[in-house]
Amino acid sequence: MTRGVDNERVLRVVSSFFEYVMLSHVWQGLNEPALQDLKVEFKSVWDLPDTPLNEKLRNFCQETRRLGYRWAWSDTCCIDKSMDLIVNHSLTSMYKWYADSAATLVFLADVAHPSKPGDLAHSVWMTRAWTLQELLSPNVIFFYDSEWEPYLSDTDSNHKESPEIMEEVADAMKVSRGTIITFSPDDLGVREKLRLASTRNATVEEDIAYSLIGIFKSEIRPHYDEGAEALGHLLEEIVDRSGEVTVLAWSGKSSPYNSCLPASLSVY
Repeated sequence: MTRGVDNERVLRVVSSFFEYVMLSHVWQGLNEPALQDLKVEFKSVWDLPDTPLNEKLRNFCQETRRLGYRWAWSDTCCIDKSMDLIVNHSLTSMYKWYADSAATLVFLADVAHPSKPGDLAHSVWMTRAWTLQELLSPNVIFFYDSEWEPYLSDTDSNHKESPEIMEEVADAMKVSRGTIITFSPDDLGVREKLRLASTRNATVEEDIAYSLIGIFKSEIRPHYDEGAEALGHLLEEIVDRSGEVTVLAWSGKSSPYNSCLPASLSVY
């Protein structure tokens, strides 16, 4: 008699094999390794020239392996930026990718080793638009200093379970620890999510809006030639879908997209 296939066990094994780790970091200039560097010229991260930015990628891959995972994803070289369709799909999928990761590794290039309490709160990583969702969406997160050593020498299995680290981040963001640890797009009101984003900045104007697509479960479609209108599209959709008219309660410079909307999230 042939034994039946244990489909649940097969699914667990296959799922475990394909668990992946995401990198969260601040881009350091224009020479971050790109997909074309690996796909066309060097074939492997281990063949890249010895530069600090390439070393960052190699260290990320090494740490992923040390943690027991086979797959590592970095935005610098895992998106084909020559194809708008792929870029746009990546932007709208980013929140889910981080949320579904086995772990997210945060590299703090400006935090010297050995790190000390307060370094994370004052890192530029805490000011960037994209890193907001990279903090909130993963279930498991690890912070590393500039030498790729665990922040505050904390070697526990998840820094979201570290009271000291989470308290530091929560105090800096003026939210409860629970908001960070168990965040869901449905957990906070519109105004509170806008407040969280109000202190964040981006090199590319459109990214202020695009980095919030997942947090607001937005359906706007990215177009990197729309400039300030990107934020207008996002806020307009938020009001339309949620009926949250407090979005219109602000003072300051108005948006060129619609004078009822602000030009910047800093007003929240």
